[in-house]
Amino acid sequence: MAEKVKRTKTKYTGVYFNENTKKYDVKYNYKVYNPLKQKNDYKAKWVYNLNTITEARAELAKLQTSGVKSEDKDITLSGAYELWLIKAKGQNYSPVTIGNTKTYMSMIYQFVPASTKLKDITEEVYYKFCSDIREYQYSEETLYSLNSTFRKMINLAYKKKLIKENVLYYADNMRTKQKEDYRVIDKEEFDEIDRYFKENEFWRLGINNYPKYRLLFNLLYYCGLRLGECLALTYADFEEFDYYKKTDEKSIRIVPSSDDVKGKHLRGMRVKITKAYVSDIKLTKTPKNFKKRSIPLSPAPERLYMRLKEEHLMKEGKLEDKIFNWGHGACDSALEKACKTLNLPDYDCHEFRHTFISNLIKAGIPLPVIEKVSGDTQETILKRYSHMFESDEVMILSALQDL
Repeated sequence: MAEKVKRTKTKYTGVYFNENTKKYDVKYNYKVYNPLKQKNDYKAKWVYNLNTITEARAELAKLQTSGVKSEDKDITLSGAYELWLIKAKGQNYSPVTIGNTKTYMSMIYQFVPASTKLKDITEEVYYKFCSDIREYQYSEETLYSLNSTFRKMINLAYKKKLIKENVLYYADNMRTKQKEDYRVIDKEEFDEIDRYFKENEFWRLGINNYPKYRLLFNLLYYCGLRLGECLALTYADFEEFDYYKKTDEKSIRIVPSSDDVKGKHLRGMRVKITKAYVSDIKLTKTPKNFKKRSIPLSPAPERLYMRLKEEHLMKEGKLEDKIFNWGHGACDSALEKACKTLNLPDYDCHEFRHTFISNLIKAGIPLPVIEKVSGDTQETILKRYSHMFESDEVMILSALQDL
C-alpha cells in the first residue's frame, strides 16, 4: 500500500513542505470556463520535489503565467512580483534594484495585501493606495518609489496578458514632487528654524524633546541625511577622526570658516551611515542603494551631539541606544509647526537633503565626492540636479577654445 503523503503548509499560499520527500510541492488552483455547464470548472495543477522554497515560489509564479487563457488568470500582487523577480534575475538586474524593489513591495503590502488579485485592482483601489501612502507622511522620494513600483507590477502583468484591462491607462497617476518642485532652504531660514528649537520646549513623559529635534534638523541640513537614516542613528555611530601631517605640531579642530586649517593637520568628527529606519513597519534596513558611508560633521551638529551624548551617559544610557525614538510623522509635524510659527514656507524634511546636495554643487564639489557623501548615484544626481550643472557648459567651451 502506497505511503500516505503528508504535507505542511508554509507561509506562502500554494507552497507545501512534503514530509515524506523532505522537499517542496506546489499547488496551483485555476478555473476553466465550461461552455456546456455555462460555469467555471475549478482545477488544480501540482509540481513536485522542488529542492528549496525559492524554487517553489518561482515555479508557482510560472504556473500563474502559463497554460490558462488571460481572462481566466487570477495572478496576485505577490505573483506579479515573483514574475518580475524572475525577469530581473534573467536580465541580470543589479542587486541594488532587486533589493530596493523587495523593500518597496514589503511596504506596499501594508496597504494592498499580497494576495490581492490584479484583476480586482480598480481605479478606486489605486486611488485609495495613493491616499493611504500619502497619509503616512512618507518623503516625496519614497512616495515616488512606492507608486512607480506598484505601477511596474501592474504594467508587467498586462504586458504578459495576465490581466485583460490595465487600470493605469485611465487612472490618473499619483503626483509626486519632481526636481523643479523642491525648494532650497537658505541659511537665514535654517537659522530661524534652529533658533526655534533652541528657544522653545516640547515636554513629553518628563523630557524636553526639542534639543533632540534641533540635532536632527542640523544633521539633515549639514549632512544631507535621509530622514530614515537619521532616525536609525545611535550614539555609537559618531566617531572622531584625525588627518595627520608629517609634523610635530598639535592638530586643530576643523572650523570651516577659519583660515587656520590651511596647511595644518586636522581632527574632527564624522557620522557613519549604515542603516535606515522605516517607522510605519518598524523596520531597520540597509541604506538606499546599499551605500554605507561616513560624513564629516560641521561644528554646529557636533556640539549638539556631544552635549546630548554627555547627558545620555550621565543617565546611565548606552552608546548603542538610538538617539531618536520617533517616527517620520512626528518629525514632519514638528517641522510643520516650526515653519508655521515662523511664517516660513511649509518645508518638508527631504528639502534639507535637497538643500545639502544643491549647496555642494554650487560650491563646485566634484560629482564623485557628492555621490560618496550623499549615497545617491551620479546618474540620479545628474538627473535631479541637471539644471545646476548648466554652468559647466561654459567651462567646456572655454577648454575647447584652447585646443
